[in-house]
Amino acid sequence: MDRLDVIYTRFISTSRQEVTIETLLPFGSLDESVSGTDEGTNTHYEFQPSAESILEEVVPTSFKAKLFKCFLDSAVSEQVARMIAMKGATESAGDMIKQLSMTYNRARQSQITGEIMEIIGGVEALEG
Repeated sequence: MDRLDVIYTRFISTSRQEVTIETLLPFGSLDESVSGTDEGTNTHYEFQPSAESILEEVVPTSFKAKLFKCFLDSAVSEQVARMIAMKGATESAGDMIKQLSMTYNRARQSQITGEIMEIIGGVEALEG
Protein backbone atom coordinates (compact mmCIF):
# COMPACT_ATOMS: atom_id res chain seq x y z
CA MET A 1 0.00 0.00 0.00
CA ASP A 2 1.58 3.26 -1.15
CA ARG A 3 -0.93 5.71 0.21
CA LEU A 4 -3.88 6.01 2.58
CA ASP A 5 -6.58 8.59 1.88
CA VAL A 6 -9.56 9.29 4.13
CA ILE A 7 -12.78 10.83 2.85
CA TYR A 8 -14.86 12.47 5.56
CA THR A 9 -17.22 15.36 6.22
CA ARG A 10 -15.17 18.24 7.63
CA PHE A 11 -16.94 20.54 10.05
CA ILE A 12 -16.44 24.21 9.22
CA SER A 13 -19.41 25.88 10.91
CA THR A 14 -22.99 25.01 11.83
CA SER A 15 -24.14 26.14 8.42
CA ARG A 16 -21.27 24.63 6.44
CA GLN A 17 -19.69 21.21 6.27
CA GLU A 18 -17.77 19.91 3.28
CA VAL A 19 -16.56 16.56 2.03
CA THR A 20 -12.78 16.38 2.33
CA ILE A 21 -10.18 13.95 1.06
CA GLU A 22 -7.08 13.89 3.26
CA THR A 23 -3.95 11.83 2.77
CA LEU A 24 -2.95 10.22 6.07
CA LEU A 25 -0.06 8.15 4.77
CA PRO A 26 2.59 8.79 3.63
CA PHE A 27 3.39 11.83 5.73
CA GLY A 28 4.93 14.84 3.99
CA SER A 29 8.70 14.69 3.83
CA LEU A 30 10.92 16.84 6.02
CA ASP A 31 11.87 18.96 2.99
CA GLU A 32 8.21 19.92 2.41
CA SER A 33 7.50 20.83 6.01
CA VAL A 34 10.63 22.88 6.75
CA SER A 35 10.46 26.32 5.23
CA GLY A 36 12.87 29.21 5.20
CA THR A 37 16.03 27.13 4.78
CA ASP A 38 18.62 28.06 2.19
CA GLU A 39 18.78 25.66 -0.71
CA GLY A 40 22.60 25.62 -0.65
CA THR A 41 22.96 24.63 3.02
CA ASN A 42 23.00 21.02 4.07
CA THR A 43 21.44 20.77 7.54
CA HIS A 44 22.02 17.76 9.77
CA TYR A 45 19.88 16.94 12.78
CA GLU A 46 20.88 14.87 15.78
CA PHE A 47 18.23 12.93 17.64
CA GLN A 48 18.39 11.67 21.20
CA PRO A 49 17.29 8.79 21.35
CA SER A 50 17.76 7.55 17.81
CA ALA A 51 15.64 8.82 14.93
CA GLU A 52 14.27 5.32 14.35
CA SER A 53 12.97 4.97 17.90
CA ILE A 54 11.39 8.41 17.73
CA LEU A 55 9.72 7.59 14.42
CA GLU A 56 8.45 4.28 15.80
CA GLU A 57 6.51 6.21 18.41
CA VAL A 58 5.70 9.50 16.65
CA VAL A 59 4.41 8.11 13.35
CA PRO A 60 1.73 5.81 14.84
CA THR A 61 0.69 8.47 17.35
CA SER A 62 0.44 11.14 14.67
CA PHE A 63 -1.51 8.78 12.41
CA LYS A 64 -3.95 7.93 15.22
CA ALA A 65 -4.40 11.61 16.05
CA LYS A 66 -5.13 12.54 12.42
CA LEU A 67 -7.57 9.64 12.04
CA PHE A 68 -9.29 10.55 15.32
CA LYS A 69 -9.65 14.16 14.10
CA CYS A 70 -11.36 12.86 10.95
CA PHE A 71 -13.76 10.79 13.07
CA LEU A 72 -14.53 13.75 15.33
CA ASP A 73 -15.17 16.10 12.40
CA SER A 74 -17.54 13.56 10.85
CA ALA A 75 -19.38 13.02 14.14
CA VAL A 76 -19.76 16.76 14.75
CA SER A 77 -20.99 17.31 11.18
CA GLU A 78 -23.57 14.56 11.59
CA GLN A 79 -24.83 15.93 14.90
CA VAL A 80 -25.09 19.45 13.48
CA ALA A 81 -27.02 18.15 10.45
CA ARG A 82 -29.39 16.29 12.79
CA MET A 83 -29.82 19.37 14.97
CA ILE A 84 -30.68 21.55 11.97
CA ALA A 85 -33.10 18.93 10.60
CA MET A 86 -34.83 18.63 13.97
CA LYS A 87 -35.09 22.40 14.30
CA GLY A 88 -36.69 22.58 10.85
CA ALA A 89 -39.10 19.76 11.72
CA THR A 90 -40.02 21.43 15.01
CA GLU A 91 -40.72 24.75 13.30
CA SER A 92 -42.83 23.03 10.63
CA ALA A 93 -44.79 21.15 13.30
CA GLY A 94 -45.38 24.42 15.18
CA ASP A 95 -46.69 26.09 12.03
CA MET A 96 -48.94 23.11 11.35
CA ILE A 97 -50.31 23.19 14.91
CA LYS A 98 -51.12 26.90 14.58
CA GLN A 99 -52.90 26.35 11.26
CA LEU A 100 -54.90 23.36 12.54
CA SER A 101 -55.83 25.21 15.73
CA MET A 102 -57.11 28.16 13.72
CA THR A 103 -59.15 25.86 11.44
CA TYR A 104 -60.57 24.00 14.45
CA ASN A 105 -61.45 27.27 16.26
CA ARG A 106 -63.22 28.64 13.15
CA ALA A 107 -65.24 25.44 12.77
CA ARG A 108 -66.14 25.47 16.48
CA GLN A 109 -67.12 29.14 16.34
CA SER A 110 -69.23 28.49 13.26
CA GLN A 111 -71.01 25.64 15.03
CA ILE A 112 -71.63 27.78 18.15
CA THR A 113 -72.94 30.64 15.98
CA GLY A 114 -75.30 28.19 14.22
CA GLU A 115 -76.61 26.88 17.55
CA ILE A 116 -77.17 30.44 18.82
CA MET A 117 -79.06 31.28 15.62
CA GLU A 118 -81.29 28.19 16.11
CA ILE A 119 -82.00 29.19 19.72
CA ILE A 120 -82.84 32.75 18.67
CA GLY A 121 -85.04 31.43 15.85
CA GLY A 122 -86.82 29.09 18.26
CA VAL A 123 -87.42 31.90 20.78
CA GLU A 124 -88.84 34.16 18.03
CA ALA A 125 -91.10 31.33 16.81
CA LEU A 126 -92.49 30.85 20.33
CA GLU A 127 -93.09 34.57 20.78
CA GLY A 128 -94.68 35.06 17.42
